[in-house]
Amino acid sequence: QLRAPQIPVVPVPQIYDQGEGNSAMSPDFKVNAISTDAGVVNFTYEAVDRYRSLVHSHLATPIPFTSGLTGLNVIVHSPSMELGLETDESYKLIVPDEGNITLTAENVYGALRGMETLSQLTRFDLMTGLNHIVNTPLQVNDQPRFAHRGILLDTSRHYHSVAMLKRFLDSMNAAKFNVFHWHIVDSQAFPLQLHSLPGLVKGAYTAQEIYTPEDVAELVEYARMRAIRVIPEFDTPGHSSSWCVGYPEICPSPTCNQPLNPATNKTFDLITTFLTESKGLWTDEYVHLGGDEVHEKCWETVPAVATWLKEHNYTTDDAYKYFVARTHAIARSLGRKSIHWEEVFNHFGGELDKDTIFQVWLNHKTAAKIVAEGYQCILSNSNSWYLPHLSVSWEAMYLNDPFLNIIDPAQQKLMLGGEACMWGETVDDSDLFNTVWPRAAAVAERLWSPAYVNDTSNFTPRLSRFRCLLNSRGFGAAPVHNDQARFAPPNPGSCEFQ
Repeated sequence: QLRAPQIPVVPVPQIYDQGEGNSAMSPDFKVNAISTDAGVVNFTYEAVDRYRSLVHSHLATPIPFTSGLTGLNVIVHSPSMELGLETDESYKLIVPDEGNITLTAENVYGALRGMETLSQLTRFDLMTGLNHIVNTPLQVNDQPRFAHRGILLDTSRHYHSVAMLKRFLDSMNAAKFNVFHWHIVDSQAFPLQLHSLPGLVKGAYTAQEIYTPEDVAELVEYARMRAIRVIPEFDTPGHSSSWCVGYPEICPSPTCNQPLNPATNKTFDLITTFLTESKGLWTDEYVHLGGDEVHEKCWETVPAVATWLKEHNYTTDDAYKYFVARTHAIARSLGRKSIHWEEVFNHFGGELDKDTIFQVWLNHKTAAKIVAEGYQCILSNSNSWYLPHLSVSWEAMYLNDPFLNIIDPAQQKLMLGGEACMWGETVDDSDLFNTVWPRAAAVAERLWSPAYVNDTSNFTPRLSRFRCLLNSRGFGAAPVHNDQARFAPPNPGSCEFQ
């Protein structure tokens, strides 16, 4: 049960009981992966190797080890390595004063979450030259409050290198985020190469700032090894002028190059080809089809589209609904479920398939309307969880709860969770980490930890230490006590007090 002081972990676990001990870890600390499946065992040992390199951060000559923790048994019950919305991420961690630690999970992804918790409890002791586990004896029973805990990253407005995306996924894993919402293309650039549509990549900034199909496959697998789903977003019909560079026939005219042209089957044939190839690259069952900020009035200025509107007795708003419904149907025919931005719900209400997910960004209150209609919802309200808004404090992010105005338990089950959104207008590889971190950790805890864990004063020391942990792992997190996100430290001093 929760008691003061809180366990020094971000996000704080659901249930735990901790002592006041400080147990040394043997220099010959052994890990034993226990499973009936060889793939699970290999996955576990690969994760263990990564965490060994993280916690052994100092070179030192240890004193002779006399007593303490001698090993870790990782017990994984299920041979399944499928990763999706319904994946069980629960784990149980038992750390005695001495002897073997036991980590038990239903699957490898829950075991991975437990390893992260254990790593955050590990400290290097300068006097002994040994790693120690703090707050022993310790027992943790943990699982996430919400199934969907993501960060959106925009790679159109500024390109992020493959190497940086891998490091970004590593940083997400530290906070137990489990969805990388990859806003890969937008009006500014189309950095994705597809073999079936070679002209699309002409919309990239340069031939060097692209992602090949092989890059995508590698990143999806890299993410899976860290228990992170990758959901691509292909925003249509708006935010799409970069598509026109290689395929001008799907855009209404040179002066009206977005939204995409609803009046020709060429548009939908291309989208079908596009989604067909992308299905083989992104393995998740969901695809985000956008649908936001569609300024459809320019359709009326294009004679061919205007004639089509008249023939079908459509307003431009009707044409928008037609476009969204048709792309939604294409995705569904390919076995994909769709996520759409809030505007699509505002237009359609309850007309789309009930397995559609809507993502709220304009008005937090819309979430209650979405779940009342029987749809699942993801929260990303821009006034609280948009990371480019540098004046939004981590405190405001921490207190933003997805269940606002959602009281009915059945409707609460439809609230899947949320995402912090990192739009790319002013962010590239040079300032990505210190814009995202440490504020995104506040979102991570809101989405993982119990609802009653909402005291900012209790979170402050844990967030400060988590910020130092991120920095120690090579992720340049900005100071916690900033008036504006990504400001530099104001004075010399400890990482934990800035």
